[in-house]
Amino acid sequence: MVRPYGHSHQVSIRTPAPGTTRQGGDPAMATPPSTTVLKAFELLDLFAERPLLSAGEAARLLGVPRATTHRMLVTLRTAGVLESNEYGQYLLGLRLFELGSFAPLRRRLHDVSAAPLERLAAEIGLPALLSIRDGNDLLCLEKVHHPRSNVPGRVGQRGPLHATAAGKVLLAYAPRTVVEQVTAEPPARFTPYTVVDPDRLLAELGTVREQGLAWEHDEHCQGVSSLATGIWNRAGQIVAAISVSAGTLPGQRRCRSVERPLLATATEIQRRLGWRPVREDATPVAGLTA
Repeated sequence: MVRPYGHSHQVSIRTPAPGTTRQGGDPAMATPPSTTVLKAFELLDLFAERPLLSAGEAARLLGVPRATTHRMLVTLRTAGVLESNEYGQYLLGLRLFELGSFAPLRRRLHDVSAAPLERLAAEIGLPALLSIRDGNDLLCLEKVHHPRSNVPGRVGQRGPLHATAAGKVLLAYAPRTVVEQVTAEPPARFTPYTVVDPDRLLAELGTVREQGLAWEHDEHCQGVSSLATGIWNRAGQIVAAISVSAGTLPGQRRCRSVERPLLATATEIQRRLGWRPVREDATPVAGLTA
């Protein structure tokens, strides 16, 4: 199980003496543990208190050569356990959630988001969704329907990161390697309005980081617009995005009235996940308050 940030503890591993077996006589239990694997878990434990680590910092904290630490970091990144950013720092990846805590994570996100999403949908009269990034895909975890709007989308449905509002939010804060993969060549076009030019898409992601919000109009499904913002955990990492969708209205393509309720809902969910603002009236998006 992945330990929550900020709660470290020591685990004592007892190994049998050479040539002995544990009760039950299983000879396999006499095999000494792999020191490399144990050291890798020591490395992962460092991220419980430090969300971002460079190879040098990790080597110093582990007390092992930098080359050895770098090799472990690269291996864990290749396996998806870690991710890296443009500054050469490493952070925990979603692979840990997928392997050991994916179901609990989904339950946790459901527990903290269900009621706020219900209230949001009732307030604005539109469907509300919660999604995560799964590799290079958008994955819908929760959807609250509203009888006045019948836009597409269901729990478990996958979508593109580049052509959805929630996907753009998650892509804007994704590791550089993910962004490079998505923008290495023109991505798939779903409608005449899909942004497929890599430079234009990168510029849009920069705007998302500045505003903390992403809009898309007719890009994934013609006739549908959506607005999204991110959900951050106590370690300052984006873990999900919430979005609302509606039919695109000519001449009223940006319905600003839903922005504030969306941000307020995101802040409520984040607080339930343990996120705390630097100021009590602040949100984790630049220039915006809930």
